[in-house]
Amino acid sequence: MKKNINLLGYSFYLEVNKKKSAVKNQLSKADIRNLGSCKLNFGPGPNWKKPDMSWLTVDIDESLGDIVVNFQNFESLPLKNESVECVYGSHVFEHMSIFKSQLVFNEIFRVMKSKGTFRLILPDAEKSLKEYLEGNVDYILFKRRKERAKKNLNIDYTIFECMREDFLSPNGQANLLGKNTLAHQNAWDYETIKVHLMRAGFKEASIKRSDFQQSNCEDFSFEGTYPSEANEDYRSLYVEAIK
Repeated sequence: MKKNINLLGYSFYLEVNKKKSAVKNQLSKADIRNLGSCKLNFGPGPNWKKPDMSWLTVDIDESLGDIVVNFQNFESLPLKNESVECVYGSHVFEHMSIFKSQLVFNEIFRVMKSKGTFRLILPDAEKSLKEYLEGNVDYILFKRRKERAKKNLNIDYTIFECMREDFLSPNGQANLLGKNTLAHQNAWDYETIKVHLMRAGFKEASIKRSDFQQSNCEDFSFEGTYPSEANEDYRSLYVEAIK
């Protein structure tokens, strides 16, 4: 079944999957390339609502992504050079393989406009390592992972296994990625993510460590207004880079 929708002033006919009641192949690469200026949110999650129609979402889930991408075989973003005003991504880039994440950052730099802001929120792997080395079994994140492992896998996690999930964790989207695949498969501390952003083209002076709801870009004012891992500042690393 085809459905006509309007996005950013452009009209598209989209194929609708009746079984899933979700839009499939929402925008073709040709359609996206014809769009004007836009903003991107990578892996927005089901709770995020677009502030306005200038925003496009990038996700593997067809029900959540305007641009549907499987980052395990990622090659490029279907967008023109310097066509994106800003980019937001919270607790999503650690889900990308170490063999693909740098390419993703390179592509983000390519499509961003000059003076545009790239805001990343990542698991603070350094924080988890410190809590592990201190043997803090009461660290909130470790307690949550331990309880989840007991509930879902019926096993008692060691504190090392709790920490390890910052780097490697089982995938909870078997319907999208297959059984026995990884969710977390990447990690950075601040110095390392800064290096990766510089490799993509950002200048060192333009990369800054940030904090929860502390952005230089008003377009990210939605942060903290809906349930999200971005709100967990005790275990998140906030970084911004300006092109």
